[in-house]
Amino acid sequence: MSGELQAGIDGKSPEESGGHVLHKETISDLLKLNLGIGDALQLLDSPASDHRYATKLIGFLNKAGIVVSHPRQDTALLPVTDGQSFLVRGFSGRTTYEFITDVLSASAVPYPLLHLSFPERIECTTLRGAVRIKPNLAGWIEEKDRALAGVKIPMIVVDISTSGARVHAKRHFGKIGDVVSVACRLPIDEEEHIFSISAVIRNSYDETLAESQGGADVVTYGLEFIQPEGNVRMALQSFIYMTMATG
Repeated sequence: MSGELQAGIDGKSPEESGGHVLHKETISDLLKLNLGIGDALQLLDSPASDHRYATKLIGFLNKAGIVVSHPRQDTALLPVTDGQSFLVRGFSGRTTYEFITDVLSASAVPYPLLHLSFPERIECTTLRGAVRIKPNLAGWIEEKDRALAGVKIPMIVVDISTSGARVHAKRHFGKIGDVVSVACRLPIDEEEHIFSISAVIRNSYDETLAESQGGADVVTYGLEFIQPEGNVRMALQSFIYMTMATG
């Protein structure tokens, strides 16, 4: 395990830079993080490296090893050697985590993947709220009211997390407590995926955007997603983390 990596494990990750840290802890059990198959991860050569490689969790055996998809560099598989060390970063809910691992082996059968050593320690940071990004994605809202079913209301997603989103719309829709459908196109792995999820309206207010944002009058809504699980959770988490990694 390289000294450069070991020395940098306590350095700030992108998620911590916003100053919303509640507390930090060191654990040795990945099960405590409630990870999901397909969760987005980031591999770094070192904490200060500009080279960040996107990968996904395929599975792990607690205390034994971790299996992830083989990251790509441009269009080719990233050159990796047995014994090479990486810093792994990811997040689960309100917890961001990072740990050092070594490549046990790289395999191309039945598909490209990396077998990584199980970390001796995992540095976890709990945030006040879920990890949020500001993507400014165009999308639409559909109300669940039968009389308005099928009517799509244009909106812009101004920030989003795995638990909810803040959106701007040009007109009012619904009321506090109403359930709506939120949809937009998420660019993931160089492809656009339609993301659709039910959400509850938690708050709304009128505001005038700053001149730098166009100066328009909009209605801002705070939406709470309803149980994002399975492929929806994977797509949303991947989009958030890949945006953080490349931003």
